[in-house]
Amino acid sequence: MENIVNSILKQSSVFRIIESNKILNPNIKVLLGNNMKGGWIALISIGVIITLYIIYYYTLQQLINRQRQQLHLKEHREYLESIENADIVDKPNILIILCDDLGYGDISKFGATTIRTPNIDNLAENGVTFTQFYTSAPLCTPSRAGLLTGRYPNRCLTPHVFFPEKTFWNRVLTWIGWWRYGVKGLPKDEITISEVLGKIGYKTGLLGKWHLGNHSPHLPNDKGFEFFYGALYSNDMEPYDLWLNKEIEIPSPVDQNTLTKKLTEKGIEFIKTCKKEKKPMFLHYCQPFPHDPLHASEDFRGSSEAGLYGDAVQELDWSVGEIIKTLKEEGMYENTLIFFASDNGPWHEGCTNGFGSGLRGRKSQCFEGGQRVPFIACWNNQIPKGRTLNAVASNLDIFPSILTYLNLPFPRDRIIDGENIMPLLTGGSSVSPTKYFYYFWGKRLLAVRDRQFKYHINHYSDINTFFYIKLRPMVFDLEKDQSEAYDQKTHHPEKFEVLQKKLECMRQSMKINLRGWIKPNS
Repeated sequence: MENIVNSILKQSSVFRIIESNKILNPNIKVLLGNNMKGGWIALISIGVIITLYIIYYYTLQQLINRQRQQLHLKEHREYLESIENADIVDKPNILIILCDDLGYGDISKFGATTIRTPNIDNLAENGVTFTQFYTSAPLCTPSRAGLLTGRYPNRCLTPHVFFPEKTFWNRVLTWIGWWRYGVKGLPKDEITISEVLGKIGYKTGLLGKWHLGNHSPHLPNDKGFEFFYGALYSNDMEPYDLWLNKEIEIPSPVDQNTLTKKLTEKGIEFIKTCKKEKKPMFLHYCQPFPHDPLHASEDFRGSSEAGLYGDAVQELDWSVGEIIKTLKEEGMYENTLIFFASDNGPWHEGCTNGFGSGLRGRKSQCFEGGQRVPFIACWNNQIPKGRTLNAVASNLDIFPSILTYLNLPFPRDRIIDGENIMPLLTGGSSVSPTKYFYYFWGKRLLAVRDRQFKYHINHYSDINTFFYIKLRPMVFDLEKDQSEAYDQKTHHPEKFEVLQKKLECMRQSMKINLRGWIKPNS
């Protein structure tokens, strides 16, 4: 082995430079020696140092992660037990339709001209449309955690996307425990909409994409969904299996061209089962498209003027129509609260120009195009028809709004970041209850907005050519400049200062109390 190492070192460019360059410190040649024994010792020393550092870093990181997790398993259990026998007279069916990477301008109601979405538009005509609705993150895993819990994803220890177990990135990130605070899915102690509704008698189902963990206790059936049919990851990750509850029904590779039709069939079956069992329904329909790679069935290929992306969206719209038609046929539509949204902005394709806004940024960015998404809420005879609201709201608000309507108490041991927007939905108010909304990318807090202005810290440029350049802190007037094109610091220094302080206050708060736990009697 020593001879092999010596041979490699002698053939290396470093050795040749040292031999030829007489100006170099002679101590180097003394260290290596003529037969390179010193080089062998140096390599071993460097290897030992690197190994010790990695062990130290890994151990330290695991300790930090355990401290950050601070699991509230007892409080989680006690809360769910406390609401189990709640006397609730009115239990409406609840349907949450969540698209994957659908842009702010990708449906007809929001201005799309090359994509036709008559069924989604019909929801808007029979309900309310929000022009300033946000996701809790510009990426799918954290955004979905925020929707289900009503809490900023960092509190849920899910700031980044989860990868399939056997991939290179998953192994690296899991080993160093860096991106996910040492957790492998949505923590056991997070209280989800599905867990709450399941406890009070709803039949709960998840259809489509999960992306919040691939092992118990992080699977859909572990987090309150009685029924699950779909995939554990995004459709660009392998292995992409289709699961029925906790068993693989169709192993990878799955024919994704027929995926929307399969999910639609399962959704229809679930609705009919709820009707047959006379149970209130909670269906979370997480469409896997138009996330890339794009797919559409033969019936929809070539149906749009927006390429395969538009075809996938139009098939998605068909699926929404089939689900709504089934609700009507089963006599359930009249008492079904329907939410329609996207998990974040568009990726490689897709439009952010909803309502002519020309939003800046895309998926994975904290500019408006990454987190402002289409949102529609519909409920016959409860939500007035055909309204458009400019009030600020987010997917964090769905959890507390449902709890409030059902007259259920909020968990007392944790911060719920969302607000009750039922007055906005039902026409009781037009003023947003959200005073400040925060934009996170991973673990970093990058921006905050109030009802008019938005402040960005000095994060890196969104222009690929100049990705290494840090932008100066800026403040934008979103009422007059939705595209975030003009910094208003010189014209509104007071807003710059107020929002800068709000962002720093939130940053310090999460640094001290990341999980957002509330002490008893505080």
